Amino acid sequence: MSRPFRPSALMALALLTACASSPRRPWEDKDYPGTLQPAGVLTTDVLWQQRVTATWGEDGHRGFDAAVQKQGDVLTVIGLSPTGSAGYAMILRGMEIELKNDSGEELPFPPRFILLDVQRTFYPWLGAQPTDGTREADVFGEHVRETWRSGHLVERRFERLDAQPKGVITITYVWTDADAGRLAPRQVVLDNGWFGYRLVIDTHVESRLPPVQQAGQQAAQQSAQ
Repeated sequence: MSRPFRPSALMALALLTACASSPRRPWEDKDYPGTLQPAGVLTTDVLWQQRVTATWGEDGHRGFDAAVQKQGDVLTVIGLSPTGSAGYAMILRGMEIELKNDSGEELPFPPRFILLDVQRTFYPWLGAQPTDGTREADVFGEHVRETWRSGHLVERRFERLDAQPKGVITITYVWTDADAGRLAPRQVVLDNGWFGYRLVIDTHVESRLPPVQQAGQQAAQQSAQ
């Protein structure tokens, strides 16, 4: 049984709901190319609570709280409205995406776009991590380049092999001494050169979750007491 979410808003919902009223959305009516990985490719079960600042264009700017949970073969991204009422839930189970939308508003673009940004940022792409250096490879029609320093990923870049769209997605990871032992650093900056937006993601809480089987056993024990 999955650990319940604490009140929070969706990471990428920061971009979506804020941009819904913006007259300039460079990504509108465009496809976001990319291949989703199965949720279980991230082998550690974890809950991240975050603060995200989204900027785009000349005057687009919004800040939101955020939460992302991966447990077993399920990746869940949940968003609440600023008042705390029900909002969006995007669930990737295996390769199937489920959307729950209790906000009464239509999402500006599909949930797959949101899940892609989460996976581009926090999922492994090129196998086991090195200690230092740069490595690169072609994955799912994209050239992925990573730079590692002292065992930490400090930059990841995505570029389409077919140049559709042109440009680069650059993700920068800012690690501090306080981040020792964490999966995610305190701050990540995603610059989407394909669609012209930036996400600054501050992860203020990282909670490791028990494996699904263990979580189910704990729930059964609590029910029996």
